[in-house]
Amino acid sequence: MTTITRGRRARSTAAVVLAAAATTAGMIVAAAPAHAADQYIALAVGFVNENPPVTMAGGSGINSTEEGAAMSALTNCSGNGAGHCAAQVIAKNECAAAASNDYGERTGASAATLSAAQSKAKSLLQNQQGAKIIVSGCANGSTPPPPNDPPPPPPAPKLGPTVSFNTVIGGLEAHITDRSGVSSQCTYATDNFNRSFGLAANSTYDLRIVPAVPRFRNWTVTITCDNGTSTTATTYF
Repeated sequence: MTTITRGRRARSTAAVVLAAAATTAGMIVAAAPAHAADQYIALAVGFVNENPPVTMAGGSGINSTEEGAAMSALTNCSGNGAGHCAAQVIAKNECAAAASNDYGERTGASAATLSAAQSKAKSLLQNQQGAKIIVSGCANGSTPPPPNDPPPPPPAPKLGPTVSFNTVIGGLEAHITDRSGVSSQCTYATDNFNRSFGLAANSTYDLRIVPAVPRFRNWTVTITCDNGTSTTATTYF
């Protein structure tokens, strides 16, 4: 009897241990993290200016479905001022990039890293003139910083002053008119004659060359101003 009782107690203790182990295992399985859901990134590109060099803008969208990502990208593309937007590339759990060139050719590519996707998209362009990335990003939400605004175009060169002549008693008069819009100090120079004068912005200065003896020949006159402008003219005197 004693032997049977001990056997029953041993079996009972073993069953409790196994039950506890099973419960613990169940808790571990329940706590295991689930796989992250797939994410899609879509890129769309459209035209801002269709005349070469073509200007384009793009948009991106991230969603758990291809359709949702594509719709977001198209909406974003139009919102960025582009017309005729079209989905260029859709990638799942990867990075993507869309590229274009001066002729409006568009390409898209995906890769494991953003830099690889950008490089691949540009390499697919048949013509590399003006090749650039229009839009790029990754399905995990990582996107590059927006490109810096292009530098402003250099200012148009200032126009040199105009000059006209008329004879006056005892000599010659030059009417010099500023076209640069910037006040400056100028020099009037010709053979054996050199004179400095101030020329206010958008004004005319009458320079009298008196006394001056007519020699009945062409004179080349150069007017040089310290605002970077100059003019060369010829007068018969």
